[in-house]
Amino acid sequence: MYAKYESPLGVITYRLENDLLVEMMIDDLAVSIEDNASTKKINKQLDLYFKGQIKDFDIAIDFEKGTPFQRSVWSEMLKIPYGKTMSYQDIANHLHNPKAVRAVGQACKRNPIGIVVPCHRVIGKDGSLTGYSGKTYTHIKKILLDHEKNNEENA
Repeated sequence: MYAKYESPLGVITYRLENDLLVEMMIDDLAVSIEDNASTKKINKQLDLYFKGQIKDFDIAIDFEKGTPFQRSVWSEMLKIPYGKTMSYQDIANHLHNPKAVRAVGQACKRNPIGIVVPCHRVIGKDGSLTGYSGKTYTHIKKILLDHEKNNEENA
């Protein structure tokens, strides 16, 4: 089941399976949408996030696809606090695989649940905003990081 949310970044399309969030992307996909209690909850949480009123999502998710390594990277991203960042190297180190920096980057690129699983909080070792669903979307990463930083300062 698909649903959509009008965000400050554009239309967010997301998919649920058995009331679990399995996909979320900033893209207005041509899909038929449904509205139910789960989609209302997700839309409300997105509202609160973009208004700076919540820092953590209370949304049940499921990584229905992905390799065990990718899932471990996505799970590690969930641990990055609101308004903070970690480098690809940091995540590789946390996974006890310090040479897997590029693999971490590829896993971030394939994150199926953007925003909720905060791949935007993963940056280059030198602090650069590298990649966000590919190099052409780093401006979205910057917008999300600035949003969180501004709300963190105002908290």
